[in-house]
Amino acid sequence: LQPLPAQPRTVRLPAGDWWLAAADGERRLAGQPAPGGGQWLQIPDLEGVGVRRLRRQATDAGSGGEAAATPVAGAVRLERVAGGGPDHWRLGNGLVSALIGPAGVEQLFDGHGRPQLAGPLAWCRWRDRGEFWDAWDLAADYREHPLAWTWEGVPQWLETGPLCARFVWRGRCGESPVRLDGRLLAGSPWLELVLGTQWRQRHELLRLEIPLADPACRWAADTAGGVIERPATARTARERARWEISAVSWMAAVGPGRGDGLAVLLDGPQGVSATEERLGVSLLRAPTWPDPGADNGWQRQRLALLPCPGGWRAAAAPQQATRLREPLWCRPMAPGAGAGAEAGNQAETLFPSLGEDLQLVALRPLGADDGAEAGGSVLLSVQNLGPCRRCFSAGPDWNVLGSCDALGQPQGTEPLALGPWQLGHWRLGRVPAGSATAQSS
Repeated sequence: LQPLPAQPRTVRLPAGDWWLAAADGERRLAGQPAPGGGQWLQIPDLEGVGVRRLRRQATDAGSGGEAAATPVAGAVRLERVAGGGPDHWRLGNGLVSALIGPAGVEQLFDGHGRPQLAGPLAWCRWRDRGEFWDAWDLAADYREHPLAWTWEGVPQWLETGPLCARFVWRGRCGESPVRLDGRLLAGSPWLELVLGTQWRQRHELLRLEIPLADPACRWAADTAGGVIERPATARTARERARWEISAVSWMAAVGPGRGDGLAVLLDGPQGVSATEERLGVSLLRAPTWPDPGADNGWQRQRLALLPCPGGWRAAAAPQQATRLREPLWCRPMAPGAGAGAEAGNQAETLFPSLGEDLQLVALRPLGADDGAEAGGSVLLSVQNLGPCRRCFSAGPDWNVLGSCDALGQPQGTEPLALGPWQLGHWRLGRVPAGSATAQSS
């Protein structure tokens, strides 16, 4: 659970009228029925790590069903493109928009309407015999052996409401049926894509190629404990090495000038590569040695496209990748829990947002063995994942007791600042409810 900046989140919950507890009383949430069951809801003002209490009542209960629902932030709109034919649609929510047509995702636009693609997304398939180690190395000449990928008809719309719009596009790769789901949620700055397939191929490579509207001068991808930027045009022997890079959760093109670009958010580690003209993500392979059935069977590949005006850091690509990979936790409450609580206590913030470039690495309680008194002291570890110096603030509900090492041993009163890529550790104490304290910074 990463303490992220405020952003509304759209989630799917069981059907019914849902009410959100707030300081000024309960607010009814706008809902949209989902074809697969349940309904979509938008929970506003989610910041840091906290608890939001929801109450559901049957739609036919009659109590409050006519109450005005909260407005939807970044509502989704689907419009037919004028002069583009019956199968061309413009999908958007004010933060990102896309042109959907017979060729799939034909164009992507940022919040200012600037195009991001030089052409439709290319779902590609090549013959790949491997090299050196079949299960690991791509063949050096795989791009010289393209294979057919057949789509059946045009994308079909399954949902078209203000909270969620989704299309499905079916096709076939050889003996493998494939299904592409594209989805845009209210208030979300990315377009989500899910490719599902019953993979039955042998010695083949399946990739997504993303043609860039503006040539990239560099490209970035996260790695364990940091971010690495690389030149988009290879000039040295090392840069011309054909091996792909293993990205953990995102990659992004970096353009000239302000660094405008496009990021690809990943649901898990993937092999990625980039050139001046395109970004590429390897989705599936089909090696036969040492495992003749590697990758075969049901596969689901999930990713998202995030326009980055001003660059990947300004667009908070690492934080958005965290949101994509780590959905909200929805759990039932015990009967009667919170029924007699005051309305102001219905929304509880456990830990505030850490701020730009800062990521939570560890948070654990301290006990007597660590030299801490009983009463809720914790050890907090934070890393600065950016090239700028950042200050850390624990918010008004925590007291900073001092800096320490990774084992919790005190090290004096180090200021709450982190240099580029630096890892910091602090002891924190919970402020008792109802008391006031001054937060150092």
